[in-house]
Amino acid sequence: MQVIHKTINGFLEEIEAAYPQQDAIIHTERGVRYNFKDLSREIDRSARGFIKKGINAGDKVGLWAHNSPEWLLSFLGLTKIGAITVPIDPNTTAENLHFILTQSECRGLIISGASENIKFDEMTLAAKKQIPALQFIIVLGDASTEEMTPWHDFLELAAEVSDQALDETAQAVQATDPMAIMYTSGTTGQPKGVVLDHLGLVNKSMVGTQRQGIAAEDRLCLFFPLFHMMGNTCIALAGLLRGAALIMPSETFDPPKVLRAIEREKCTAIYGSPSMLISLIDHPQFQKEDWKTVSKGIIGGAPCPIELMRRIVEDIGVSDITVAYGITETSSWITMTHPDDPIELRVSTIGTALPCNDVKIVDPGSGEPLASNQQGELCTRGFLMKEYYKMPAATAAAVDKEEWFHTGDLGEMDEKGYVRITGRLKDVIVRDGADIYPVEVEEIIYQLPEISEVQVFGFPHPQKGQEVAAWVKLKTGAEMSLDRIAQHVKKHLPEEKWPRHYKIASEFPMTGSGKIQKFKLAEMGQLEYL
Repeated sequence: MQVIHKTINGFLEEIEAAYPQQDAIIHTERGVRYNFKDLSREIDRSARGFIKKGINAGDKVGLWAHNSPEWLLSFLGLTKIGAITVPIDPNTTAENLHFILTQSECRGLIISGASENIKFDEMTLAAKKQIPALQFIIVLGDASTEEMTPWHDFLELAAEVSDQALDETAQAVQATDPMAIMYTSGTTGQPKGVVLDHLGLVNKSMVGTQRQGIAAEDRLCLFFPLFHMMGNTCIALAGLLRGAALIMPSETFDPPKVLRAIEREKCTAIYGSPSMLISLIDHPQFQKEDWKTVSKGIIGGAPCPIELMRRIVEDIGVSDITVAYGITETSSWITMTHPDDPIELRVSTIGTALPCNDVKIVDPGSGEPLASNQQGELCTRGFLMKEYYKMPAATAAAVDKEEWFHTGDLGEMDEKGYVRITGRLKDVIVRDGADIYPVEVEEIIYQLPEISEVQVFGFPHPQKGQEVAAWVKLKTGAEMSLDRIAQHVKKHLPEEKWPRHYKIASEFPMTGSGKIQKFKLAEMGQLEYL
């Protein structure tokens, strides 16, 4: 492929010139609408405001807020002047907030309005007292203390910075410059700051949207949290760089508001985890006819049950929805299925490598490449992170000397290049010396039509090393005995892979981005069964 050597904002200027009056960002709950000309103007106001605040190229600013147009304006304004955005999960703990702000050396912090959630005020003021480098706080709403600047007051600062000063600052930004430090979700431990540049995000965005078939006439429903890469890059940034519109239903995932937005704004594409999409199509307000404009999108973040894919493609008519795989360290997607792939291929694999990167399967012990259909660790190369911020040892452990990133995911690749994820290296359950891969057991349980979601996990056991549990959610109105689940598993799997404990659960512990926290399930299982 031909590498695009452009900054994010340089690319957006071309989009504005091509589609000035076309919808760019619509927040349906607040009635906010920006076309691309409006968006460019507001990005510039934000950028000039940050210049007035004393933010220079390379400075870091935390962005700790729910989804909103101002989130994107802050992100793109900082990016335009060469500053580095540090997105933070709105549901993070005080401990994690302090760690991220300190470790990334943030000079400023942008937060959700105090009226929305008191913790933003309290935790921010506590952090500011403890972190000398944190010089200012901007509130996306009304400020509750003199130490915080409301968004509208911040924008007024823009008038004090000339267009010439902004242009000179923007022109100095290079495609290889860092533009974000995105911290890993912390599903297994302390988060690591992933440093990403313009080059990787622009090229990955364009290649990913090309495979999906996203064009300027598309309208993307954005309900995934913006602090997460899937939200800010794979959906928002990728869509804008194609000239597509972003439809934002609400600050947080709210199924009724999402359903209304899809219908009223005639969305053409949806993006979400399997859990999110199940919540939408199982909701009492879901109407198939309201989705008549939706034809494409991505299911990511977790394995997609085949029955969910069949409902979306065959029953609802979202024919071109794909399955994609990517992680923060790889600047967006690594692999993706094709819109015309058979349904079975779209749920049994994560697709083939995108043209902008290579993939291979290696032996976890030796690092040697494996032949087709052999299980090993998935590795990728191309447009990777620049580093884990201030963690050289962690960077060296993840990226080898030949610049292959080791994902930590187990998988297989067939002769045609389609990759199947079989589990996580860290998620492998070892019971009585036998390896049990949760994904394999989950796929069997998903065959039962009453099952909505399933999580198979291991927890410490004094005699066996680990024991295996399977917790499930049932579809609305469905009934099922635990014995039936157990008998189904026994019919399809050898005894050494059988879970010994089953439970019908109402919810699973999740990160703010919708990832299941299996380490918390392990803790819960240990308390419940031992």
